[in-house]
Amino acid sequence: KCSSYLTWIWQKIFSQKIGQMKPGDMWTLKVDYNLQSNDLEPGWKQFLQRHAFARFQCSQCWHAWHSAQVNVLFHMHLDRKQRRGQVKMKLFRQECKKCLVPKLELPEFSQENVERVLENLMLKLRGKCYREAINPKELSKIIVEAQIMGPHDSSHCEACRLGICYVKYEDQAPASTFFRPASLFPHSFPAREERSEVETGSGRDWGSSCDWTQASCPQPQPSPGLF
Repeated sequence: KCSSYLTWIWQKIFSQKIGQMKPGDMWTLKVDYNLQSNDLEPGWKQFLQRHAFARFQCSQCWHAWHSAQVNVLFHMHLDRKQRRGQVKMKLFRQECKKCLVPKLELPEFSQENVERVLENLMLKLRGKCYREAINPKELSKIIVEAQIMGPHDSSHCEACRLGICYVKYEDQAPASTFFRPASLFPHSFPAREERSEVETGSGRDWGSSCDWTQASCPQPQPSPGLF
């Protein structure tokens, strides 16, 4: 149910944006966790969004953390004669470092950052599938909504294990991001105390500038003793 809800949010925003950009063509977006970077079917193109910002929460102990090293992989294809296009998407996961036997957890994006990632995808679709001249400087910057306190924990990152995080690709969004101080915006996480970390740091939870519940899955309410 959680995964289905997350997929629905991405599909809804994708449909809105592609309908505005190419109203005469039919496009679909689906999640495919078997997707492999640079392993493309004939006629398919790739776009890798690197350095996206997201929140994670362990489904076993409810420990939460942030990461500004989240990767989103897209494969895309347009049938020009049928005017139908397909996009396959993979969200790379991370593990909780608190658990002895951790599970890979899906990232939870704020709606604003979902829109920015998909705006970058729209730009790549125009260039790769419609052969339009695009300006790479138009790529949207990803908002870092919490202060980064420590280095990226590569040992618990799915993308790092696959050699994606720090590998340079020809087609990727720029690493540029900008920080929006949480103190300037209302706190929008669930109204409960939660010990949260940003990457491997032990800092406090700095909150969020966006409504995360719109682009992520509702989480069970843990008891204080779980932290």
